[in-house]
Amino acid sequence: MGPRIRITCCLILNVLLLSVPENIRSQQVYLDGSEELLHILRLDQNITQFETVTYASIDGNPFLYADFAPGRMILKTGEVLGLSLRYDIYARQIHFKNKERVYEVVNPEKLDMIVIDTISFQYITCLKSPGDLTPEGSSFLILKTDGKCKLFIKKNMRIQDAEVPKAFQDAQPAKFIPLGDTYYLKPDKKSAVRVNSKKDLLNILADKKDELNKFIDSNKLGTKELDDLVKIVTFYNSL
Repeated sequence: MGPRIRITCCLILNVLLLSVPENIRSQQVYLDGSEELLHILRLDQNITQFETVTYASIDGNPFLYADFAPGRMILKTGEVLGLSLRYDIYARQIHFKNKERVYEVVNPEKLDMIVIDTISFQYITCLKSPGDLTPEGSSFLILKTDGKCKLFIKKNMRIQDAEVPKAFQDAQPAKFIPLGDTYYLKPDKKSAVRVNSKKDLLNILADKKDELNKFIDSNKLGTKELDDLVKIVTFYNSL
């Protein structure tokens, strides 16, 4: 089992961002320092000693886009803010830039949606499966298909530990390793639930179980491929 990773950042009180409404301003976390020190990861080597590692020293890209992209925050009040935004897949954070300073969005409950380039995000509480009502946690998920049932994508990433020098092999830096996406369905006024199987999908959308079962079988669809799930959810939303 690899070391536990702690992400730390600096809270700056009384942040005044002229381009951000008052109800958002006082709740931002300023990610202190240069891009190289944007995040500090403390990797537990043992009980008493820590090694400090920055994103810059880890191979790979933890962000959905390599750089900030034009986007907008849509508040639940209806206000729309045009900002430069990016999504950190590893930390599951959305950052915005204001006057060359980078801030983390820390009050997602006030937001209806965030759009980065052409990709829409919503902050959603998820369940692991239809039969497990224990919340998996809340996270920014990508909205793939909208309607009476929404289809969401969760991007996943891990850090592979650095390797010490070995015979015939130089030391290897830590690496960001992309993992497979996971998919969630959110019917109207219900929690989002992870889709692990056809059985899960039919339980989540039980009101149209027979129609969906016939559609899935006749079109030879599954629940592991995004394109298949898009077809299934689009069909459900048309019923």
